[in-house]
Amino acid sequence: MIRTAVLALLLATPAAGQVDRTWHYIRSNDDGSLPEAVHVHVPAAGQLAVMKAVSRCTRAALVTASIDQATGQASELVGGQQGRDGNQQAFAWFREDGAGQLTARAALPDGELRLATLVGTRPWHLYDFDFASLTLWLASRPDRRAGFRIGLPLLLIAPRGPTLADLGAMDGHFLGETQAMGRPALLFQLRGPALAGKTGTLLVDAGQGHIIEARLPIPNHDGYRDFRLRLTGVSDGAAAWAETRAAHWRGCRAG
Repeated sequence: MIRTAVLALLLATPAAGQVDRTWHYIRSNDDGSLPEAVHVHVPAAGQLAVMKAVSRCTRAALVTASIDQATGQASELVGGQQGRDGNQQAFAWFREDGAGQLTARAALPDGELRLATLVGTRPWHLYDFDFASLTLWLASRPDRRAGFRIGLPLLLIAPRGPTLADLGAMDGHFLGETQAMGRPALLFQLRGPALAGKTGTLLVDAGQGHIIEARLPIPNHDGYRDFRLRLTGVSDGAAAWAETRAAHWRGCRAG
């Protein structure tokens, strides 16, 4: 009983140093083309804030999420742009009803958009959220080498119109230990219905659990062929996160 209680506490408690930590990534095609910076920040236990931008002085996305600390499941995501003051200008909302029904609502210039899908596997991690919730969940797991199964829904904004769909389940199978960015790392093979018979790879920091690199054969944004997420650095503290957001617009022309 005591061991079970301790394990439950570990699952429900953020890993030391997670709060006010920011993981800095580059998302691109597998060959490095179409790079975009993705900054994943943990403002508080059970919360995420993710800033994404192609380059400085251009439109930047700011997405926030509420995460169940015990399961890693997102209950709500709010999408928006990052204003020049660093704050979120929200225009899209994603919610899950607790039984796998995911709904999306967006306030657009020509009216309100509503989409829905049933996600068959929980916990799910929204693929176009660039694995931000997945890296937080992996960093919270007491057993870093354990295999896992997640659902992979995708909101895709394309010229033919937006779609929200469940790609299916994706499994992570532990393959072994290696080195990445000068640190011990754990290598997983990714496979399952979500990848349509193909496979991908996931490198996780052995000590801290966050994603170092993910490579998948399917895209998560319009215009991409596939997917690569690569860690470029880690920073700590609320001031460092504020500087990341402020630096995006510093010195840029108004308008």
